[in-house]
Amino acid sequence: MKRISLTCALFCLTLNLFAQELVNGTLNSNCIGNGFTAPSCVSNWFASHGSPFVQGNITKNTWASLSSNNEGIEGIFTHYDFIPGKNYTISFKVKITTTINAVDKILTTANVRATNNLTSNFNTQNSFSTNQSELIWSKSITKNSSNWESITISFTPRKSNSQLWFYTTINNNQNSNPEKYSQFEIDDIVISTSGQKHTVASLKNESNSPLTVTTRDLEYIFPDTVEKNDYVNVRINSGEVDEIQIIDLAGNTFKSDFRVLSKNYLSLQLRKDLYEGNYIVKVIKKDNSTIVQNLTIK
Repeated sequence: MKRISLTCALFCLTLNLFAQELVNGTLNSNCIGNGFTAPSCVSNWFASHGSPFVQGNITKNTWASLSSNNEGIEGIFTHYDFIPGKNYTISFKVKITTTINAVDKILTTANVRATNNLTSNFNTQNSFSTNQSELIWSKSITKNSSNWESITISFTPRKSNSQLWFYTTINNNQNSNPEKYSQFEIDDIVISTSGQKHTVASLKNESNSPLTVTTRDLEYIFPDTVEKNDYVNVRINSGEVDEIQIIDLAGNTFKSDFRVLSKNYLSLQLRKDLYEGNYIVKVIKKDNSTIVQNLTIK
């Protein structure tokens, strides 16, 4: 009986290692206007595409505004670790404004996805792809909503995702009037967990050996393929990073400056003297532990 109790206690402790809170779901900001491009005015939130706007009153309430027209789309993201098989309840408020009507034959959508590999930078030049992401919610923008609408979705990811992404899409009719646009406003985002689908029996691999889950599994470097002078992000569980090194195949080491985005995420821009090829990124923490990953600059 004691052995069973100990096993359950260890299992619950393992699950609690992944407990987390969504940071700044109210989208509080210290600026109005183009506030999500690096450095972001909205703590823990960043532009993925375009130039998302901050609306509202800094002293009272601020929220995000994403637009889409024939010149492009806009998106924002934050870091949040979605664990496969775990149930999440995601709620937020939305308001829609559009000048597009049926005769324009333009399709725009508001979307929410769990994803990976989005980076925060000044140019917001993330390549647009949803292939490696999971859809949480999507809505075709067909008419205005005069009031805020509350949305609540139950979401169970099939794979690990490290980011929550809000964005717009458009069918990119290049001949359309640039004054035709749709606007997707977002506020008061909350994520809560509603139980754990995994059981002790399911946390076993095919060889029937117990699956060991540690906080170390949530420390990584992404993306693993970038363009020259692009950005690389680092996810850590705890502690502080002392140094980040980029090592080429000849063994030459280049130290890189980095910027702390939050207590769990860092960002570094690749040095201009790094050319196309294969490298190793080595993150050295102050407790002397390291995170290492291959990196391809194309």
